[in-house]
Amino acid sequence: MNPALSVVVFTTAAGAGQGLVVAIALAALTGIPLAPASLRGGLAIAIVLLVVGLAASFLHLGRPSRAWRAWLMWRTSWLSREVIVLPAFIALVAAWWLLARDAAGAPPSPLLPLAAIAVSALLWLCTAMIYACLRFIEEWAQPLTVVNFVLLGLSSGLVLACALAALAGDSRALAAALPAALVATVVGGAARVAALRRNA
Repeated sequence: MNPALSVVVFTTAAGAGQGLVVAIALAALTGIPLAPASLRGGLAIAIVLLVVGLAASFLHLGRPSRAWRAWLMWRTSWLSREVIVLPAFIALVAAWWLLARDAAGAPPSPLLPLAAIAVSALLWLCTAMIYACLRFIEEWAQPLTVVNFVLLGLSSGLVLACALAALAGDSRALAAALPAALVATVVGGAARVAALRRNA
């Protein structure tokens, strides 16, 4: 299969943005200290990636001027649900970015990171189910489609978190993110290989 470039950009950028937000949320929930500048910088990069993904999704539409109609079928369409959840996730991350200002770099409460993880998981589910629910494409209509979207997005975000921690010289954050990135990448790779073997 040869997916459109806009689909590749959307899934790559949005998935990495989601994974980066989840990595930051896990750091906040487990007490890994992040400098306010690193926290806000990471969230800002995630927002940019998510907005790039959103823009790419508009390019994939046959008639972008009718994009506002996409949310109308939310009861039956995973695409409509994705159209609702993605902007909500961007708004949530933007709110966290605005509130991340105290000296410890932690959010005002654990509610923001918990909500970010939950909404990110919901967004991964919506995006993956767009493909997994297509019963006539047997390569996608399988549980590993959802698993791969989550694991590869998480892997991308954790690798990006490692790169950002290294650039910022934040050795504590890098020491925490590196093992998680390695595990997510290995497990994601194994799940992808399992999907390819199953399809073969």
